[in-house]
This record gives sequence, C-alpha cells and structure tokens, in this order.
Amino acid sequence: MNKESNEKYYEDDEDVVEQDQPQTSKNASRNDYFQDRSDFKQLRYQKQYRTNDSWSSKKIITTRYEREIEATKKPSRPRRHWQLTPLGEQIQKIKFTPDSKFYDSFQFKIASYNLLAQDLLEDNFYLYENLNKKYLSWDYRKHNILEEIKKLNAHIYCFQEMQASDYENFFRKKLNNMGLESVYKKRYGDKPDGCCIAFRKVSFEIVKHVDVDYFVPGVEILNRENVGIIMLLKHKAKKSDDKPKFLCVATTHILYNPKRGDCKLAQLQVLLANLDRVAYKNSKIQENKLVAEYHATLLCGDFNLSNQSDLYNFMRTSKLEDYKNLSRNNLSGQKMDNSSFVPIGCTILPERLGISDQCQFKQEVDSRYIQTLLNKSADHNIHIDCTFGCNTLTHCFKFKSTYEHYDNDGIPEITTCVLDCHKSVDFIFYHSDNLESKGEECEDFVDNLTNLNQLARLELFNENFCKDLYLPNKFYSSDHFMIAGKFLLT
Repeated sequence: MNKESNEKYYEDDEDVVEQDQPQTSKNASRNDYFQDRSDFKQLRYQKQYRTNDSWSSKKIITTRYEREIEATKKPSRPRRHWQLTPLGEQIQKIKFTPDSKFYDSFQFKIASYNLLAQDLLEDNFYLYENLNKKYLSWDYRKHNILEEIKKLNAHIYCFQEMQASDYENFFRKKLNNMGLESVYKKRYGDKPDGCCIAFRKVSFEIVKHVDVDYFVPGVEILNRENVGIIMLLKHKAKKSDDKPKFLCVATTHILYNPKRGDCKLAQLQVLLANLDRVAYKNSKIQENKLVAEYHATLLCGDFNLSNQSDLYNFMRTSKLEDYKNLSRNNLSGQKMDNSSFVPIGCTILPERLGISDQCQFKQEVDSRYIQTLLNKSADHNIHIDCTFGCNTLTHCFKFKSTYEHYDNDGIPEITTCVLDCHKSVDFIFYHSDNLESKGEECEDFVDNLTNLNQLARLELFNENFCKDLYLPNKFYSSDHFMIAGKFLLT
C-alpha cells in the first residue's frame, strides 16, 4: 500500500494496524493465530504431526484429513486495533475546517519499540534457543521490524535496543527515506545498542536536544551504561502567524536487574531532572510558591518495572515517601522477593550532582527564582522546594499513562514475552497543562482540552492471549510489542 493510502487508512480511523491481512473469522480457533503452517514436519515412525513454530504451544494432528485442513489455512498477523478515548470519539465526529476552532491543532501518532538488538539476542541465546532459528536471524528480523514501523506510519518513533551498527548501516537510511529525521545515543562503553528518536521532518523541527547518560564516574549507584534521549520539538505550523506549538519527547531504557530498584530510582531521578530542564516553559507564583510550567511532554521507553510497583506509582503520583525503608529487591515489582529484604537505607544521589529531592537541578531552580524576581514589579516572599537528603522524593510532572494496563475484562495487558515471563514494562507517559483538573473527568471533553490530549491507544494483547506465545516469531521480530498512542496538540 502506498504512503497516501496508508495514511488515509489510519486517519479515517479504520483502526486496524495490519490492514493488508484478511479478516479472521469469529469462529477461528486460537491456534489459527498461533500456527505457522509452513513448519509442519512429519515425525518419522509415528502417525502424528505437530507444529514446530515458536508462536504456539504444541498441537497434535493425528489424521490425514486434519493435515489437509491445516494446509489450507493461511496464517496472518494477529490484528491490533486503535482503541479510542472518550475525547477521541468526540474528535472523530468533528470536521477540521478552516473556520473550526480545532483547525490549528495537530493530530499525531507516537510509538515506542524495544527492537531487541541482535548482539544482545545472541549473547543471551539461552532465552531463545528453543525458538525457530529462521525468525531469529537479523536478515529476517530487520525487514519485519521495518515493515511494522512503516505500517504504523507514526509521526514520532522512540526506539530502545537499537544496535549502533544497525542504525548506521540500515535504520538511519531507511528512516530518512520515510521522511524521518533521527537522533541516536549509544550506550556507554562497549555496549552494542542504544536509544533513538525519529520524527517526521515535515511536521517538526528540533529546538533542543539532550543526551542522558546514567553512567557517572565515581558514583557507585550510577555505574550502569543505560542512556536516554530528550528533545524539544517545534511543530511546523500551517500558517506563519499560527501560535507556535512545542512538544518535549523523551525515550529511555532503564536498567533491567530486578534486584536493583535503587539503581533504577537513581536513573529515574537523573532522567526527570534533565526532562525538567528541557521541557521547562516558565515559572509562576502560586500561593507564594515558585511553580514550574512545562511544554506538552511525552516520555516513552522500556522502564523495566511493573505497573503495580512503587517506582511506577512514583512516576504517576509524583511522590515516593519513606523510600529509604523500601526494599530495593521489590522496588520495581518485576520479581517480588519477600525472603530477602534489602532496604535502600541511604540517600540515593550524592548532593554534589546537584539533583534535588524534587528531581531538579538546583542550578536551574536558582536561575528560575532570580528570573522570576526580575520579571515581577512587586516583591514576593517566594518559597522554593529544593532539598537534599530527605526521605521523600517528588517530581513536578503530572504523568498519565497512555495505557490502562488491563483490558475491559480486567486481564493484564502484555508488552514483552520472554520464555514464560509475560509482563508489561513498556510505557508511554504524557504530561500536559492542568491535566488533573481538566481532562478525563469532564463530560464534554472537547470544551476542556489541555495542550496535549490523548485520542487513542494501539491495542495490546492480554495475558490469556499471550499464555503460549513466544517472541520473536514469524510475525513479531522483537521480544517486545510496539506500543503507540494518538494525541492532539493544541
């Protein structure tokens, strides 16, 4: 399908990602999704046939008739639909004519995808050794991944575990041919992979770009090679006199180790401090307190934490209390271990880094304070929150999650499948002005827009569907699923 028809497909909200695949019958069995019919092999000396595909659990086929029926079935990629929010349902009914109040707004799609770097796959091959080797080769995987990226046709992509050599030799050119400008940050030292952000050049231009290194020499808790990227984008307006719209986009890949929640928390503090610096718009005085205001912000990535964990709650509620008495083994919620309680016990980051308990650089806060005083005609007794060494951590963003993490039946949604581990560790968080007071609670969503509004999310498979699912496979060439959302920037 050409670019124009593909774009029309998404913008008209047909709401299916894999539009070139036939609709599966409602009566089709679960195994119709999971089988790869090209992999049937006869077991010599037995009157049984079974599948040899990593997508399925084993299925016995005992008769010639069954084999003939199986041979006529064509496998297709399981379909993922766009799920509209209440605002998305209302916006869908509005015509964006030049006289509409929404004409100057901008609808866009953003995706986050952990690609599974090939060197990491091969270095940890014990995780994948029972899978179909054909689908583990990079020659197969790279084209499958690229096709998935093209079909989504998003405006912004955030990638993790993109191998540096593959970015230089494959993805940079392919993304550029798709009209996407890309920025890449390799992990520290001899690690083969890193993060990447790509965006449509016709829609955005870079205003500011910051690479985030979580490796700080001499700081023991920041001795891991993980990285992140933060950039401030400016939307290219339809008319020169349109009010400029800014969007801060960040991606990261947080440390995996389930027992080192303290390291993950330290990395999040560094990330949030840098995000505060890049996304900052201005300050205001509210009840004699200096309050920062930010541009619309999207934070995407593989966070290696559970949506039921203390770290996830920290991201969502902006506060983590009594953290020194929390167990570092259970902080991320990946593998709960109550048999070994290891309290964090001390301040996470040394004060010399200049990152406060509010996850801000002290130098930035001091500068804003001085600038605010200079801009005000009257004197104010302004209070500033900038502490070090307290037992409570906070941050200034009011993040919501693009995903609710459970389907309509209350079954957990899944973003990664490795061996028998099926979890949700990939997230898209978004922050917008007055998000708490305006968005989800109002009946008339259109009249209560913020500067960044979620319209839809790309459907995820639930835990039951993924029960016998193994990645990578014929249809999905990473051990993570791509996640994506649609937003309205006003």
